[in-house]
Amino acid sequence: MTKKLTFFLLILCWGLGAMAASIDTTVSEPLQTEGFDLLMEHSEKLKAENNRNLYFGISSCLFTRNAEYFLPYTKGYTALGFFLDPTLSYQINEQAALSAGVHLAGIAGDDKGIRKVSPIVRIEYQPTNWLTVVGGSLYGNLSHKLYEPMYDFDRYFYANDESGLQVLTQTKHWESDLWCNWEVFIVPDDAKQERFTVGWVNRFFLIGDNSDRNTFNLSLPLHLLETHRGGQFTSLQDTCIETLTNVMIGITASINSTDKFIKKTTLDLGFFGFKNNSNHMHTHYKKGSGVYPNLTLQTKEWKLQTGYWHADKFIASRGSYLFQSRSYFDELFEQEERNMITAKLFYEHHFKGLGFGIEAQAYHDLDQEKTDFSFGIYMRYDNKFKLLKVKEDLIF
Repeated sequence: MTKKLTFFLLILCWGLGAMAASIDTTVSEPLQTEGFDLLMEHSEKLKAENNRNLYFGISSCLFTRNAEYFLPYTKGYTALGFFLDPTLSYQINEQAALSAGVHLAGIAGDDKGIRKVSPIVRIEYQPTNWLTVVGGSLYGNLSHKLYEPMYDFDRYFYANDESGLQVLTQTKHWESDLWCNWEVFIVPDDAKQERFTVGWVNRFFLIGDNSDRNTFNLSLPLHLLETHRGGQFTSLQDTCIETLTNVMIGITASINSTDKFIKKTTLDLGFFGFKNNSNHMHTHYKKGSGVYPNLTLQTKEWKLQTGYWHADKFIASRGSYLFQSRSYFDELFEQEERNMITAKLFYEHHFKGLGFGIEAQAYHDLDQEKTDFSFGIYMRYDNKFKLLKVKEDLIF
């Protein structure tokens, strides 16, 4: 397996050299490079002309997804459902805004009808044009732009909303997302455990910047994700107190060219680490690692990604089990060394606030000699409407 990995890395290095040699002076429009942009949320910059404006916003996603997972790491599912987030938002001034609403989630065929109802309460504070502090409902889930070995794409469907505290940073050469998602709160004698996740996603631009308008970009991603469960108030006896940490450091090189069919070409090399920082071991391994080189070709509306995953004793509490060395549903099954080829195809089209998307993803396990795959169809609507401007003399 070492020879295969060495050969792949040589090909990757050759590709980087070929990309650097082909740089021209064309400048492109901004394009997302990580994940499926259709399903991401983005914080908006506050503008002085919108002060004291009251808005009604609506965000909705209809999805159909089928996951055919037969490898021993996790199980597949089929889901047809929706998310609906109606909100009222008020821009207090050019530095602060308040939003309140409700998050509704439903799955076709579920007897519960509306499967989940949770409040949306968000306060945003932007002391400068490059810093945003978010309290309450976070811009979370896929919007964190974590790589799949550290954050499962399927979590979009069963763990969509996050609450806590978030700090977003965006300068010309550095963008960052630091957050704490408090998942389970407990009071004395609760028969459950306290749970939360802390993450910090960074990208440093060495050549070019985050506008994505440069012909050639070279950046360093640095990700940290830590999960904890425990709590002193729980009434459970002999509870599992556990803290798991995942890190990723990599290098990303991309070429932009608007005058060609391929608008963007990206080569990405990520090194992943896992460590169990608990006093008592409750996982199969104390530490592990992985490497994930991949190539992305992007047109105006299509994106093709292919990569190779090699891991040894790798565990990620929020990552896809397709990349891990343990099974989600069979505690007796484990495979320390993982070797897998991934292929992903995304299509998205936007018009007048409405987005339409298709995704298909395949995972071929070289050791099991089997392929898992999934596909989905999505419609997303995001818009907000100005209701009124609050008169200044009504402000206390």
